[in-house]
Amino acid sequence: MDTDYQLQQWLETYLTYHRNVALASLDEPLGEKRDARLVEAIEQSADLFSEPVLADLQRHIDETPEAQRAPWQRLRAWGLMMSIRTAMLPHRRTLQAQQRGLICRVDDELIPVVASFAHMASETRRDRRGAIEAAATAQLATLDEHFETQVGAARDAATRLGYNSLDHLWGDILGVDLDALQEVVTTLLAETEVAYTDLLTWAAHRRLRLTPAELRRHDMLTLFTFPDYQKYYQPGFIDPALQACLQDMEIDPQVDGRLQWRERDATFGPAEALAVAVPDEIVLSYCPAGGLQSAHALAGACGQALLWAHTSEELPPALRLWGHGAISTGNAQLFTDLVSHPFWLRYHGRLSVDTDYMSWQRLDRLYRFRRQLGRFLFTRHLNTSESLSDAPEAYRDIMMEACHIDYALAYYLVDWDWQYTSLTFWQGWSVAYVLLDTLHEDFGQDWFRNPETGQWLCQYWSEALAHDVDTLLQGLLGAPWEADLLAAALCEERVG
Repeated sequence: MDTDYQLQQWLETYLTYHRNVALASLDEPLGEKRDARLVEAIEQSADLFSEPVLADLQRHIDETPEAQRAPWQRLRAWGLMMSIRTAMLPHRRTLQAQQRGLICRVDDELIPVVASFAHMASETRRDRRGAIEAAATAQLATLDEHFETQVGAARDAATRLGYNSLDHLWGDILGVDLDALQEVVTTLLAETEVAYTDLLTWAAHRRLRLTPAELRRHDMLTLFTFPDYQKYYQPGFIDPALQACLQDMEIDPQVDGRLQWRERDATFGPAEALAVAVPDEIVLSYCPAGGLQSAHALAGACGQALLWAHTSEELPPALRLWGHGAISTGNAQLFTDLVSHPFWLRYHGRLSVDTDYMSWQRLDRLYRFRRQLGRFLFTRHLNTSESLSDAPEAYRDIMMEACHIDYALAYYLVDWDWQYTSLTFWQGWSVAYVLLDTLHEDFGQDWFRNPETGQWLCQYWSEALAHDVDTLLQGLLGAPWEADLLAAALCEERVG
């Protein structure tokens, strides 16, 4: 078969998969019907990530000049990831079904384990929160065997693909040196330690009258409800405010018809950007809920949608959809930080934040950031270990060092980051803060009201996905990125 024809067939299969996934999320609310559509999309594209096709792709990459390899390397990386996902899928679905069926009893109340976090977050009595967490994690611990089966299936798939460990496989998929990144993680934890522990001590005493040594996982759910700040984001505020902000920068919110803002029922879940066809058909799906978390979800999805809708049609399709996840995550974080910014709230909401607002925001982002670093370290531990026997204890020790919070052992079952999304998360924040520094320096603190900002952003979005993260950051900075830049941005007394 002609090589060009075969490559085109593979590319069409790849694009069809992404289209089917987006349509499933558009058509079906969260639940079994959507899950079934997603499984069907995976099955329909299975030929693309079969072992013979992956081998053919590698041969094609080897025969292609280095400057032209990127689209096919991205396609093969996606195929490897999907191969692992397919191997895990039946075991993962069994595990999730078992988890959804778990019920814990607290006194006379029956609480689904999947709803336990919501119950703890709304519970003001600490002893009651502790009882819910103890009951829920006791039920989670019954899933150990299912979890081990799932991890075993992933390891077997990695072996069949010619890799000696999951860690080796994911280094190839992500195109990174995971050992070098672990050194970066260690540096980031060290350089944010003092700011984080000072803020945690202040917040624990102020809100809960506890010392950090007394904090448990369930305490953090209460610490970060931000009830005083929910009023900043009333229903009906964030959607028109975001669109008005874009118009101030002379950015068309609909991007010449390529981007649809589609309000959906709350059953569809948090706001998300859906790439039906990049860049021609992007949907920003959201529900009209208010509150801090909903506002951040909509702003983040808006950032991703704008990036995809402005992506140049000249970029190969494999780069448009399988561009580095940290770049789209960074654009999401850029907009999440924007709608948290006191200047933005004052201008679009006529709100003046209180004196503690920035301290709470700094602690929130440092906790979430360090938690993701902890998940990265735990996942590396699990992926490089021959046995899972020490996984629960290793998880608790790693998360204690990262977050200074006592995590129940059983949470390791739900915090294994099998796709290394934690890496995407903290690299995305690197992109976001470099972008913010660039915008502040070039256009001032009120960059979100400047038409010149809009021109700059549209140009940036058009070509961003053509790069890997390191190249993108170096282009923005004019010098290689260093971990201390991100640590400083996270610790600064500013929002955004």
